[in-house]
Amino acid sequence: MDRLRQLQLLDIDGFTVSAYQLLLIALACVVLLGTNHLIIRRLLPWYYGREAVSPKNRSRVRGVTRFSLFSLLVIVILRILNIDITFVDEAIQDASSSDGPPVYFTIRISTIVKALIAFILANVLDILIEELLVQRFYRMHRSTTPTAAVLSEQEASAERFRAVRPFMYALATLVVLQDTGLADYVFYFFTERTTNGETIVTGTITVGNVVLAVGVFLFLRLLLMAITNLILGAYYRRSKVDTGSQYAINRLITYFVYVVGVLLVLQAAGFNLFALWTGAAALLVGIGIGLQQTFNDLICGVIILFERGVMVGDVVEIADHQVGTVRKIGARTATVETRDDIIIFVPNSKLIGENVINWSHVERKARFHVGVGVAYGSDTSLVKEILLQVAADHPRILKTPNPIVRFLDFGSSSLDFEIIFWSRDLLRIEDIKSDVRFGIDRSFRERGVEIPFPQRDLWIRGGRGLDRVITTQEAAHGLARGNGHPQPEEEKKDQPEEGGADAGAV
Repeated sequence: MDRLRQLQLLDIDGFTVSAYQLLLIALACVVLLGTNHLIIRRLLPWYYGREAVSPKNRSRVRGVTRFSLFSLLVIVILRILNIDITFVDEAIQDASSSDGPPVYFTIRISTIVKALIAFILANVLDILIEELLVQRFYRMHRSTTPTAAVLSEQEASAERFRAVRPFMYALATLVVLQDTGLADYVFYFFTERTTNGETIVTGTITVGNVVLAVGVFLFLRLLLMAITNLILGAYYRRSKVDTGSQYAINRLITYFVYVVGVLLVLQAAGFNLFALWTGAAALLVGIGIGLQQTFNDLICGVIILFERGVMVGDVVEIADHQVGTVRKIGARTATVETRDDIIIFVPNSKLIGENVINWSHVERKARFHVGVGVAYGSDTSLVKEILLQVAADHPRILKTPNPIVRFLDFGSSSLDFEIIFWSRDLLRIEDIKSDVRFGIDRSFRERGVEIPFPQRDLWIRGGRGLDRVITTQEAAHGLARGNGHPQPEEEKKDQPEEGGADAGAV
């Protein structure tokens, strides 16, 4: 072995390669090729046989595996040959203070090695963490039988945890920036003038601060996804929490995490939060006055989520008798989809400060009425039987509670009845009412029950002078016909011929 170390195969300007180093490189190539064959040909097919993994993720795993093994080979070769050449080493920014060092930008072979190691770890951890979260989430919702439908749904569930990859890459980038020195490069200086007229630097925003802030934001996003989809998802299923309550809890946690996240991101970026809030106090007061209604809607949105008087999925009736389903309760507005498939954006303050009818708040069914009148003399027992039969025949009218028929009143021209029924199809209830009316009309016609229409008998008291009015109208009518209009044959016969009587006398 010592003889192999002493056997120099290459010597260029002090850079030597021995037979021993060449043997180690060959051994590393064999080991990594064997590892690649074991992972690609053995371990991955075994894992794919147990878990539902989409073709897209399978191809990605193979690519990451090959990249990681190749990067390890490069690192091993560089370490065996003890190569650490400095490519760049120069100052790119002066010191931010009189006693501080300048900012140097340095690139060495070791920097490339560290960058490769950082991105290898980022890719491997990205695959492991994302696959772990996706498979855990998927087991909580579906079986893992590898069918085409399962794989497509597995891809959809993987979209929930796409924040893993950018978070790991942000950490790898931060490691590379720290090693090259770019992390200390200052974007912006926070300065303050003293009483002596001197300007001092109170804070800075560096490249490292910005990347760290991005990493904090991505971590909070990943944490929020894990909490809402994994931890709370299992609790919702065990406790059988309804969809509206799930949405309310998730939104409140989202608001809290994002508020904390914004503060952490600003702090990580290098901002002095105390100075920031102190300087912006007057500005925030003016903004608060100008956006009073907006803040009112924001607070009302939080109140709605806490009180849960209106939840996602509820059928509500708002102003102008608009009935629709609540699809989303946002920070400022709620989205309501009407019966006509039209989206209405309702400010949250309207849901709190105005009368809103929630048809499905207590239970997902409601009672409805359809009225009808029949002629006097109709068989009321037959009418009741027909109305109950029509309600019983409709598939979207509940059998329990039973429909009810009420004899409301003796109307001016009809006997007034009302059929009362329950239904769960709250949004399309007008279609059900229309079907019931069609059924009532058809059954009444078949059974001989008459639906009356309003009739009036006119009695004239004191007809004195009425004959003169009639005679005057007839005379006026005859004059109008004789004024240039042809007269009927009967009237012509009654009139004497011109000069008839006098001619006879002559």
